[in-house]
Amino acid sequence: MVLCVARLGEVDHRGWWGTNLYGAAGRVVLHQRLPRTWRMAAVELDLAAAANRHNEILDRHNAVHLFSDNWPPRRWAGAWAAEQKTATLPDEFFEWLETVSIVDVKDHLKTERPERKLAAATKPNGQILRVGFISRDHLESSARLEPAVAQLAVAYTDLGDFAVPYLEVTG
Repeated sequence: MVLCVARLGEVDHRGWWGTNLYGAAGRVVLHQRLPRTWRMAAVELDLAAAANRHNEILDRHNAVHLFSDNWPPRRWAGAWAAEQKTATLPDEFFEWLETVSIVDVKDHLKTERPERKLAAATKPNGQILRVGFISRDHLESSARLEPAVAQLAVAYTDLGDFAVPYLEVTG
């Protein structure tokens, strides 16, 4: 889900972070220099660009967004992408990301939504959008993080102008 949102922010989709890594220019530059691992490098650069954009807007210690350094999902996504560089055959997901449409990303994110009812997002306050709450002691539990990540990821599907969906950290 984190990688899908990172891809959604590319220039050829929503243009939120200003990267064009999967476009013709990005493909030529990355593929020329990194012929086998260019897609994974594109993902890593998208993750970094998304994190920078989010951190510029939401700089609070009591909030987490999909690309926050202080919780595992972004780190796990980046580690998985880096690990794929050494795989004999990288996961097909990277090829899918290259050619995926906005509609496909939105459909993928919405099908990953957990069965439980998610809290409704509050109206955007400038460029931030609170979508719920998460307890501090849940930040390291993968079972507790899955619905929180889905809640954040789904919030991006209906954004037009960019806003940072976030969870308020309690406790």
